[in-house]
Amino acid sequence: MGDVMGHGVEAAVDMSNYRSTLRYVAAMDLPPHRILRQLDALIAEQENARPATCVLALADPARARWTLAGAGHLPPALLTSHATELIEVPTGPPLGTGVGGYEQTTVELRADHALLLYTDGLVERRGEDIDVSLARLSALRLPSDGPLDALLDATLAALAPQDAEDDIALLAARVRHRPS
Repeated sequence: MGDVMGHGVEAAVDMSNYRSTLRYVAAMDLPPHRILRQLDALIAEQENARPATCVLALADPARARWTLAGAGHLPPALLTSHATELIEVPTGPPLGTGVGGYEQTTVELRADHALLLYTDGLVERRGEDIDVSLARLSALRLPSDGPLDALLDATLAALAPQDAEDDIALLAARVRHRPS
């Protein structure tokens, strides 16, 4: 999940470019923190590149874990049957700074959990401290089971402002075991 700083067509074009670059780097089969390092270096080389935040989550069902790394992005939420927990991901600088310094963390991957990635437009409110905004998200009791579309709809209904000033992107994922 990523978010380019700025608005308008130029920001959308940059985001599309970064997404293509991410796909190229991710094809190298690197861990998330190394993908961010490579992506940061490539974006920093571009003249007039806009900084972007990003959080990467790699599911590894064989080892029953998520591996996550962040570049200035808000923390993902792990939804369980009884809580919404914000995952503490070591936060590196936004992409495009050329500074690097990304680290990763792992959390348990369970079939009864869902991972929620989002952009700041979902939680941030003008004049409100970001900790208050994130507390509102973590106070939600969202269903971790059932259709992911229903989870996304419930999240938007609970958090999306009526007069949104920023774009909102939202992604939910969970492990699905295939029948043998």
